[in-house]
Amino acid sequence: MPCPYKMNTNHKATTNMHIQCTAKKKILFLINAALGGDPLRNPDVLPTGRNSYQFDPRLVPSEEACRRGMQIAENTIQHYKELNGDYPDSTAVILWGFETTKTRGETVGQILGYLGVRVLHNSNPFHKKLEAIPLAELGRPRIDCLVQICGFFRDMYPNVMDMINRAFQLVAELPETAEENHIRHNTLRLQEELAGQVPEERLNTIATGRIFGPRAGEYGTRTTHLIETGAWTEEEDITDLFTSTMSHLYADGIHGERQPAAYRSRLKAVDAVSQVRDSHEYEIMDLDHYYEYFGGLSRTVEAVRGEAPVMLISDTTKEVIRTETVKESLNRGIRTRLLNPKWIDALLEHDYHGAQKIGDRVENLIGFAATTHAVDDWVWSAVTERYAADAEMFSRLQENNRFAAEEILKRLLEAQQRGYWNASQEEMNLLRDRYLELEGEIEERTEP
Repeated sequence: MPCPYKMNTNHKATTNMHIQCTAKKKILFLINAALGGDPLRNPDVLPTGRNSYQFDPRLVPSEEACRRGMQIAENTIQHYKELNGDYPDSTAVILWGFETTKTRGETVGQILGYLGVRVLHNSNPFHKKLEAIPLAELGRPRIDCLVQICGFFRDMYPNVMDMINRAFQLVAELPETAEENHIRHNTLRLQEELAGQVPEERLNTIATGRIFGPRAGEYGTRTTHLIETGAWTEEEDITDLFTSTMSHLYADGIHGERQPAAYRSRLKAVDAVSQVRDSHEYEIMDLDHYYEYFGGLSRTVEAVRGEAPVMLISDTTKEVIRTETVKESLNRGIRTRLLNPKWIDALLEHDYHGAQKIGDRVENLIGFAATTHAVDDWVWSAVTERYAADAEMFSRLQENNRFAAEEILKRLLEAQQRGYWNASQEEMNLLRDRYLELEGEIEERTEP
């Protein structure tokens, strides 16, 4: 903070800077910068409350991130193979900027793992060298991968985007068969599809490009607004918006150019969609971004292919990486948070905000139901039992935030109306009675 008066400064490397404005006799404190992120993953984050900063993007991906990313790739491939008896032709991953920062590039390592490419970490950090892992060492085919980025990743890691594009180019040029190298096979196929539709000099670049995201200057998918407002009638409204927003290609010499034909061709080949959960702070049902990106991409793949892909979440918060289906990941978060009395009690200690955060989670369930179809009937019934059927709990919600309590009831009714919940007549009667009761109370309090 600037001070127009003479200052005495005294600071140490491990403490906050102390600045005294002598003319006004005011003491100001400048909070030191430090790493941000999950304190359990990286203890250097502690103590929290300091100004956080991002580290040098040239350090991404780290050696450890590459090792763990390869393990994530192998986990997802084996999970798919156990379910389907064969290797996937192509996978799709969600690549976020902040997740990359916190993990130093685990998802980047996952992408390279699918391709069978390793980073030479002793090379120039400005332009990391890559080499293809021999197929005999890899022990499986090279799996194709669609990379769906957010706007923050695009702006934070242009160097990493360049490296990923070079990895795709490297593998696409290897003299290997279609059975050994799915990237090369799909690149040649797309070249044939796009021949005559795009200029010849750009054909190879577009056919090789796998990184898609929002156009330059945009950051999200726009789909959260549909869920929040309920301004959609069919799930196709979500997939159409996702496709139009996220089909912009980032490749060599191409920055955010919309390529719907290439994008749809990539989507058709996707057999599995994968994302990591990188922080203890959030389960996937805690953030709308998970249904926005992971769910939106999964549902869009289903719309293009005609069948749903395998949807996998890799939990990298612990030393041992756990890969599970989206339903398993959702159910854990629902049981440990949304239905957990201790979690609820702790939230409701915060006036207004507590019930609002509970309502946000119920809203997110609508988003996951619409995009992944992974929210079972028991979830809606359990939420109804916990928050509406329990008279004491419903009273606490009202006292904390009556508008959030009303929103929870609306979302439960919406789940039934949209066909995501086969509710009993008793459950519907309960929700309607609670809603009419609460609506009347809200009107009475707002009358002049």
